[in-house]
Amino acid sequence: MPALRLPFVSARLLRVTCAFLMLSFLPSLFAAGSKPDYPRLSENTAGSPRQELRKLLHGQVDGMFVAPASHQMIAAAGGYLWRFSAQGELLETLYEPEHMFASGIAFGPSTFIDWVHTGDRQHKAYGPTVDGNALSQAELFAALDRASVVEFARRDKTVWAFLWADGKAWKMDITHHGDKVDTICGRETYSYRELNWDRTCFEGYKARPRPLRELEPESFARDTEVSRRVEVDDFNRRVYHLEGGISEQLLDATLGTLLRGMGYPGGGPERLWFGDARARLKVGGEEIRFTAFVPRRRGDYGFYTNMKWWEPAALVPGMSPWFTVHMRGYMELPGEEGLLRHYVKDIGLFAVRPRGTGALPAERREVATWRPVFEGPSTRGIAVSGKVEMASGGAAHRWLRSPEPRKRIEGMPPTVVVEALWPDLQQLPRALTVEWESPWNEDSHAVLRIELEAAETQRAFQQLRDAKGTLELVLQVPDLEANPDRMGVSLRAGSTTIALPGARLAYVQRPATTKAEQRAARIAANKAASSWQQPFQAARQAAREEPARALTDFLQLCAELAQDPQRAEASAPAVTAAYAELLVHYNVSRDFASSSTLMRHYLAAVHPHIGNLVRDPGQPYNVTVLASQTLAFGLHSPTDRDLVDTVMQTLIGPQFDPRIQTNATLMYNLACYYAVAGDKPRLLQSVEAARRLGKPASQFMEDADFSSYWQDEAFRKALQGLAS
Repeated sequence: MPALRLPFVSARLLRVTCAFLMLSFLPSLFAAGSKPDYPRLSENTAGSPRQELRKLLHGQVDGMFVAPASHQMIAAAGGYLWRFSAQGELLETLYEPEHMFASGIAFGPSTFIDWVHTGDRQHKAYGPTVDGNALSQAELFAALDRASVVEFARRDKTVWAFLWADGKAWKMDITHHGDKVDTICGRETYSYRELNWDRTCFEGYKARPRPLRELEPESFARDTEVSRRVEVDDFNRRVYHLEGGISEQLLDATLGTLLRGMGYPGGGPERLWFGDARARLKVGGEEIRFTAFVPRRRGDYGFYTNMKWWEPAALVPGMSPWFTVHMRGYMELPGEEGLLRHYVKDIGLFAVRPRGTGALPAERREVATWRPVFEGPSTRGIAVSGKVEMASGGAAHRWLRSPEPRKRIEGMPPTVVVEALWPDLQQLPRALTVEWESPWNEDSHAVLRIELEAAETQRAFQQLRDAKGTLELVLQVPDLEANPDRMGVSLRAGSTTIALPGARLAYVQRPATTKAEQRAARIAANKAASSWQQPFQAARQAAREEPARALTDFLQLCAELAQDPQRAEASAPAVTAAYAELLVHYNVSRDFASSSTLMRHYLAAVHPHIGNLVRDPGQPYNVTVLASQTLAFGLHSPTDRDLVDTVMQTLIGPQFDPRIQTNATLMYNLACYYAVAGDKPRLLQSVEAARRLGKPASQFMEDADFSSYWQDEAFRKALQGLAS
């Protein structure tokens, strides 16, 4: 009997099948752990002497943006907007509103939300509508130029221009010019594909640069002939992956091989190893070691398959770099879900930031670690969020309850729920402001204020100081529209609960139950929030133009706003910004007498009342402007030395960290201050920070304040970015 000869195609099929069956059992033979000096990304411990690599969000990230005016990052992920400081500290979140535009403002039919730029979370009413149909094109463009932001929309049969400036917005009917409006402008970008935000333009009109700038991701590894961002030291094989699954592989081994043998171009699905790459990330002149689960293909490592690099410093110098880990594409293909379990804990948003960013110094850790918790009816896909105010000063934004995860639809790829990695709190709380919405009525928005009784709260924390695990400060709400007297607050550790009956609860905004109530609540809130704005803006402008006549009136109005409990929080961002603007203007005009009067009043009558109110993201930055500009005029003024000392104690303070600052001028002026004072260690820290933020070395070598250090070796190294 002749020997059986298998055709070539069948032999290859047999080899593929046998290889898959053999290699399917191999993962168990390889260690799944990481070496201590190459921690997994999910362990959140990787770092270098001066930097730390920290995961801030878990889950898929849809877009990354920079707000240059406030030196902040905005991430879009999981249906939320996430605000971060320049150095990667999570500050605040907002449920993504409808009708979002690329400018970062949600222009709805009757209200708008400008949280990205002002920190205001509520819907705001538009100003009076303007009819632009009778305007010539030149007149229309002049009208549009009065706004900082201009967007366009077609709604029903009307074409609208939405205009925004200084926290106010108004609509203009431009239907007559509608043929010039395009609601899909610009090239396709990463966030454009992931988000449904409108990008609009008007033919022939050159709008101002948008105040929110989109970041485009770069290659994570940056494998170029010039340099690599990532080097791999070791690779531990974990999973042998057949792209497309065994059925696709078998089809390629038969029909695919036959077609290629007949001269048809193309390649088949690949077979490759996935495993743990022990890598070194080169950033900031240092190397950070970590372990990531990636494929190895033809001697290279596939970081590009699910990792992206974001570099905001290209738009705003001094901002920390970021990267994201995503699910691989084509999750519907066989075998991809099996791979997902090996890297799902790594998926999320990471910052490479100065070591210790946001960490509470040991001497300020007053109580055991704790977190706020909301217990009550479901709010479905919307988080219960809030602001925690500390007894010793400062505040922190937190989610008291995360959104409920969506159920997976049969036949659809898996999703990864977005969550923040909130650091535990360790300061004694004095108050909370909590917000929630009804899942059945998105207009029913509740804001609850909780003021804790100091002695009672301190006793409760003291009683539970030795409890294991993280304590929970619990708000119990029986009904989303319940009266506050039916709610309760307690401190909990495991099965031990201590009630806090002394807590005072009151609605700042009561949840509306009917459409009429909702409309009335919005109108009342908008009216209360804006009643002070017109006289304030007039006083600010007058103080700018005629300080000798109008500065006193401006200062008196600011003191009234700052010391009014009903208006302080709403007006704090505008008041602080006005002081910063006027101080810069007076300094440039060399009107140092007005500068001194302005700052003495701010420190005595305004800052003590609104200094800790940080609802607006730009407010802390404006405080640094005040400090910087005071140093600029007061450092060499004998009559203002006491003012400089007060600024250093009050606005700078002992907890000031140069590594996380974003104001280059402040760091330069602080370097001048420390040079004159002879404080060399702080001088070098300030020089290094100022250089990191873009101040040129030549400026230091031309300023006489630094003349005694011009030949100092450590000073010169700091100028060159070589300081240790």
